[in-house]
Amino acid sequence: MTTSTAAGTRIAIIGAGFSGTLLAVQLLRRFLPGSRVYLIEKNAKFGGGLAYSTGNPGHLLNVRAGRMSAFADDPDHFVNWLRARAGSEGDTGGGSGSIDTFVPRQLYGIYIQELLGNEIWQSGSTRNLFLVPDEAVAIRQRGNGLSVEVRGGRQYEVDAAVLAVGNFPQDDAAAHYYGNPWNPRALADLDSQAPVLLIGTGLTMIDTVVSLLDQNHKGPIYAVSRRGLLPRRHGEAPPQQPLQLTASDKSSIVRLLRVIRREVRAHGDEAKAWRSVIDALRPYTQEIWQLLTTAEKQRFLRHLRPWWDVHRHRMAPPVADLIEAAVQRRQLIVWAARVKAMSADGRGVNVSLRRRASDQLEDVRVGRVIDCSGPQCDYACVDSDLIRDLLAQGTARPDPHKLGLDVDVDSSVIDSRGMASQRIYALGPVTRGLFWEITSVPDIREQCWKVAALIERRLCDDGAERLSAEIADELTVEISKRRVRVGQG
Repeated sequence: MTTSTAAGTRIAIIGAGFSGTLLAVQLLRRFLPGSRVYLIEKNAKFGGGLAYSTGNPGHLLNVRAGRMSAFADDPDHFVNWLRARAGSEGDTGGGSGSIDTFVPRQLYGIYIQELLGNEIWQSGSTRNLFLVPDEAVAIRQRGNGLSVEVRGGRQYEVDAAVLAVGNFPQDDAAAHYYGNPWNPRALADLDSQAPVLLIGTGLTMIDTVVSLLDQNHKGPIYAVSRRGLLPRRHGEAPPQQPLQLTASDKSSIVRLLRVIRREVRAHGDEAKAWRSVIDALRPYTQEIWQLLTTAEKQRFLRHLRPWWDVHRHRMAPPVADLIEAAVQRRQLIVWAARVKAMSADGRGVNVSLRRRASDQLEDVRVGRVIDCSGPQCDYACVDSDLIRDLLAQGTARPDPHKLGLDVDVDSSVIDSRGMASQRIYALGPVTRGLFWEITSVPDIREQCWKVAALIERRLCDDGAERLSAEIADELTVEISKRRVRVGQG
């Protein structure tokens, strides 16, 4: 008799950042002894992911500690962890345990790793969780299950697989140019007086400027993007009642923008009120995104996305102070411009720029160019053997807006025929095409809970159906044997 009930369920989670780690914890708390969770991670560190693997204490969370609990039903979990850590070690490591603190991202990475460690050792899950330090390169359908192949050649037979692969950085590198700002070489061996050009003006650029200043860089730092917008700073944002949105408001970007502007004006102090209004919109963002037509989504991405990003994804106050000081002393120079050409030689890079609303090209000589424009989102082009294999098989397809992979509301991966898989799921940024707001901890933890519950229900139901069929088959055989014996008697 096969073992496909919940007690024998095998799940592969590909990626051990926040999304994959939290899903593993959720599954381990649900499954019975005998289940297995394979957590597959190509990097050496489990539980950190790209976002929380930085070793720079100046890279802070851009969300207050009080909103960073890994568990929605225990909202103070992270804050209590900070307090316990401070009490046991006598040092917070940058986190005071206050709900309003913006703590170092590396500290949050430690928190995630401890979640996994506690689940393994304190909760008795040592026989249920298997850490696989390898890169998944293929997923194949095998009868009623899946086979996940890793680069080392081993294959894992599982009932379901979850893609928690996070973001794919632009990883091109050439002389004095780095497409991945997290590449350890991106800032290494750099003359402290050399001009640096950063492509992009979002939070990744902010992190890179912080790193440059921390290594005592003195030269000018040029940051360019299409609109030249910098992330806004976090500030006081008194809670506001949920916005009163009509169905027509939710289906039109123009009408929604009018509502937001009206709400901000209604509060009087527009310089402060916008934060509360944007926060009041958050409960609706996924619903709004899914109600918008394809044309409306494209209009948003083309015209309003930069404005949304800088208001929604803000800088922690200490980081904002650092950036504003660099701007005031003219070390950080932000331009609304596009890079039209680059030419590198042995000592640096000549860059041709075109400012916004200008037809003239300007040349800038810099010692290094670093692309901070964000991750690759067009999954037809990402540098991943696994993603390429899934697309080539037709097991998955890119979403229509080139933001990730196509999924349904259950986070099930949709294949090239438009059919949602019952065994392959996706988590986090890879599902941005359907959910849009799926990069923050509150959004991801809810998605993890839903996917864990769905996997449990589907596989338990599937196992129960198989078990019933097998019992029925055995009963039929037994009845037949008895009939034979009666006939012989």
